[in-house]
Amino acid sequence: ICDGLKPSERKILYACFKRKLKDEIKVAQLSGYVAEHSAYHHGEMSLCATIVAMAQNFVGSNNINLLMPLGQFGTRNQGGKEAASARYIFTNLNKVTRHVFNESDDALMDYIVEEGQRIEPNWYLPIIPLILVNGAEGIGTGWSTSIPCYNPREIVENIRNKMKTGTFNEMTPWYKGFQGKIEKNNKGAYTVTGKYEWVERNGNTYLIISELPIKKWTKDYKEYLEKLMGLETKKEKEEEKKKKKKKGNDSSSSDEKKDKVKVLIEDFKEYHTNNRVNFEIKILDNYIDDYRNDEEKLIKKFKLQTSINVTNMVLFDKDMKIKKYSKIEDIMEEFYEARLNFYERRKNYLLSSLKRDLEILDNKVRFILAVINEELVIKKIKRRDLINTLYKNGYTPMSKINSMKIKSQIEDDIVDHNDADDEDNSAIVPAKEYDYLLSMSLWSLTYEKVEELMKNKEAKQKEIDMLSSMSEKDLWENDLKEFVQVLDVNTN
Repeated sequence: ICDGLKPSERKILYACFKRKLKDEIKVAQLSGYVAEHSAYHHGEMSLCATIVAMAQNFVGSNNINLLMPLGQFGTRNQGGKEAASARYIFTNLNKVTRHVFNESDDALMDYIVEEGQRIEPNWYLPIIPLILVNGAEGIGTGWSTSIPCYNPREIVENIRNKMKTGTFNEMTPWYKGFQGKIEKNNKGAYTVTGKYEWVERNGNTYLIISELPIKKWTKDYKEYLEKLMGLETKKEKEEEKKKKKKKGNDSSSSDEKKDKVKVLIEDFKEYHTNNRVNFEIKILDNYIDDYRNDEEKLIKKFKLQTSINVTNMVLFDKDMKIKKYSKIEDIMEEFYEARLNFYERRKNYLLSSLKRDLEILDNKVRFILAVINEELVIKKIKRRDLINTLYKNGYTPMSKINSMKIKSQIEDDIVDHNDADDEDNSAIVPAKEYDYLLSMSLWSLTYEKVEELMKNKEAKQKEIDMLSSMSEKDLWENDLKEFVQVLDVNTN
């Protein structure tokens, strides 16, 4: 429920974030990198297929593709099955991905450690419920799940509505690029209807089908139309060959089957593009009036309608326990509470990080000014005495500065308190505590450097004041605003 990802998808995303994947990379190379850095225990062919699925953006695949499809990643003709080999196609992170999975949250995730290697977290927490954006369909041990896709912009508005009014509005499934109708029926499910029209041309009447129901692929539909013409499909021919071999070339059973097929179509033509469907069908004259006057019969015969159920929504919750959800609003509610609590954690972490940085800048400015004004002598003085003088003059040791910041799993401790190279055991604190001051170059004593540090200090203080004045909802609203802007640019 938190990130809408399966374990392999999460491993891929973790590897992309770790690599900061902005440049193009072969899918085959990326799969190798993922396997190496995320302890992937299965075949790399399976990993390549998952990367391809995450990058697909044709109608019926992803509303937001987290990876970019740079090459032949498949079309709606065969539902992506015709994607090129992993060694010929490239990918990188979609620009919108880092706005869905904000970088500021990375340090707060609960990362898994496997055989001493830190790998992906138990779950990420995007700014919107990705499980509803791209949907989910799968089967596990004892459980299956089926969740439709929804409009990310509508989800954003629904979250804003929850912030203002405390309630969620009901949403209708939505698939990017789909031109048909999705309507709620009286059974609590949703009816998906393709798009068609009748056209008169040169004294003939044609049925133009310009949209098929979701997950009904063009090639499969073409085979169905060929059946309605009385033609044998490639699959049927292969089956017939097998039967002939078994029955010693006795084709009587297949002839009987042929007689039962009702020929309905005289001919059809195709004018498709990669993401658009266009069948021009010439129905036999004696059937035209029948189907033109009976819309229900037409939709049923030409399979232009399917349904989407929302009765089998099973997910792992944030505690990694299986849970069945009865309504989309229940998923939204649980995600909302988890995400809002996480904004509180993010705010505290960022404040602690900013205060640590401010303390470092403050000490640096004081130190440089003291040296310039000759209030602090560092020339020809023993190391031990210099460390003690800094401590007595109130310069903060690094260990104390680090204690101001909330620790995260992805950061190493900066200070080693048991420094074996420390030669002055008589110093009040280890010499390494003041490395951040004493390791500055001589350039730091120039006027320009002092001015730069002063400006940085002021800017950091303003950041702290601004962040302190913002609520968790304000932070979320800022993220949503940036996300929608980037989404609009990418869509256009």
